[in-house]
Amino acid sequence: MQVSMQPINVPLPFTGQWDLPGRDGCVYRIQVAWPTHWTSREGHTDVPVLYTTDGNAMFLTASEACWRRASAPNFSGGGLVVAIGYPLDNHFLFSARRNYDLTPPSGTSPEGYGGADHLLDFIEGTLKPFIASTVLPKSTIGRQALYGHSFGGLFTLYTLFTRAHLFDCFVASSPSVYWDGFTVLKHEEAFRRSSESGTTKPVLMLFYGGYEENPPQWPGESDEDYARRRKGAEERGMVENAKAMHERLRECGRLRSVSIKGYPEEDHGTVIACSLSRSVTTFFEDWQVARPLA
Repeated sequence: MQVSMQPINVPLPFTGQWDLPGRDGCVYRIQVAWPTHWTSREGHTDVPVLYTTDGNAMFLTASEACWRRASAPNFSGGGLVVAIGYPLDNHFLFSARRNYDLTPPSGTSPEGYGGADHLLDFIEGTLKPFIASTVLPKSTIGRQALYGHSFGGLFTLYTLFTRAHLFDCFVASSPSVYWDGFTVLKHEEAFRRSSESGTTKPVLMLFYGGYEENPPQWPGESDEDYARRRKGAEERGMVENAKAMHERLRECGRLRSVSIKGYPEEDHGTVIACSLSRSVTTFFEDWQVARPLA
C-alpha cells in the first residue's frame, strides 16, 4: 500500500460548529460535542449541557474528557458540551474580545473591559434558544452548567451572583477575583444578602492550582526574576481568594452545595485540564442537581 506524503485533516466526529451572531451583530464561534453513542441529535430527553467560555482553547479538552468516560463502568450517558469562542483567523487560541466579554462592569473598568452583561445577554437571548431549537431538535434539555477559567472563572462567578437562574451548576477555575480592585466581591455580597428566589438552589465548584501562589523557580531563572514573579503571584492571591470566597459562600444559604479543590503542583495554565476533567465528570455523572419542585 502506497502512503501519501501529504497529510489530511484529522476528522472530528460527534461535533458541530456554527458562527452565531448576537443581536448586536457580534459573532461567536460555537463548537458543540455530543456523546459518541448518539446516532442522531434528535429525540433525547433531559440532556445535560455544559457551557464553557474561551471555547477555542477549551473545546477539545472538554470534549475528550467526556468521550473518555464512555468506557467507564459507571458512565451515565454523558451530555452536550457547548464551547463559546470566536472566529479567529490566526493560530492564537485566545481572542482579545475575551477581556471585554468576561469581565464585570464597574465604574473603573479600563477601556475594552467590563462587558460581561453583553455576553450574558447573548447566552440567554440567542445561544440557549439556538441550542434548544437547532442543535437539539425534538429533544429536551436537563440541567445546565457554566465552566470558566481565569477571566472565565470571574465571569462564572459574576453570572452566579447576578443571573443565577441561567444555570444549575457554576464552575469557577482559578477565578480572577482580584481583577479591577476586587469588583466582583460587591456582587458576591449582594448575592449573599439577597433573599432566595426560584425553586432550586445552584451549585458551585471552585478549583485552583497550588503553584498559582507558590510557584517554583524555573530552570535558568535568575533569583531576581523569580522573586518578582513570585511577588506578583502572591499579590494576585488566586488560592487565598478562592478559599476565602468558599468559606463565605458555604455559610450564606443561597447554594445547594459549594466545594473547593486544589491541585498542589499545577500552575495557572496546567490546572485547566485538571479542573475541566473533574468538573465535566462530576456534572455529567456524579452531581445530580435537584429538579424543580412540582
